[in-house]
Amino acid sequence: MIVLFFATQKECELIFDNLIDKQIFSIKNLPFVKGKINGIDLILSITGIGKTSATLASVICFENFSIKLAIVSGIAGAYPSSMLDIGKIAVAEKEIFADEGLLRNCHDTQDSFIFLSSEEIPLYVPDFLKNLPRGTFLTVSACTGNIGRARFLEKKFNALCENMEGASVAKVSQIYNIPCVEIRSISNIVTDRKKLLTLEEISKASLIVQRFILEHLLLFEEFL
Repeated sequence: MIVLFFATQKECELIFDNLIDKQIFSIKNLPFVKGKINGIDLILSITGIGKTSATLASVICFENFSIKLAIVSGIAGAYPSSMLDIGKIAVAEKEIFADEGLLRNCHDTQDSFIFLSSEEIPLYVPDFLKNLPRGTFLTVSACTGNIGRARFLEKKFNALCENMEGASVAKVSQIYNIPCVEIRSISNIVTDRKKLLTLEEISKASLIVQRFILEHLLLFEEFL
């Protein structure tokens, strides 16, 4: 069985609509959907936003279902030097918790932040995904809305993009010895921002990666 993790319902509407024999239920008040696509047994987990929500959802999922592969998906913000445009799909080779530590000042210089840990959590990249842009993804507690901070983070970790859940699911998958793939579509370029993304922007970007997953789901057959 394959589990698909998405932070929000908006990011997985197409996947949800394509599931057949749907069973919708909750475990510990967390939502899960069980179904099939192209004969493949799937679990859809809508984790909620952020590290804690993603950690809880993945632990509960792995404890209650026989999972062979975890796929983390949804949207991400691309760093300025990544060369990733809005709508582009990218694949994580590794995940890093990027804001665990001591913030000394807000000047976004090399000594502004003392990192408690720079643990790199490797992710699985199937051969058919290796032709896509791939590299380091960062997981943050708050989306970066400052160009100076964005440049600091991308340089510090040589990172492509950021999200708010990936490292949590990757870490739990590592503990449970379950291969984990992270594939996301770019919703925005990380720069100076004054507002959150609109639902339309989220939906438009997330549809791109959902279509890709649906078109290539059978290529994960090594885990079936």
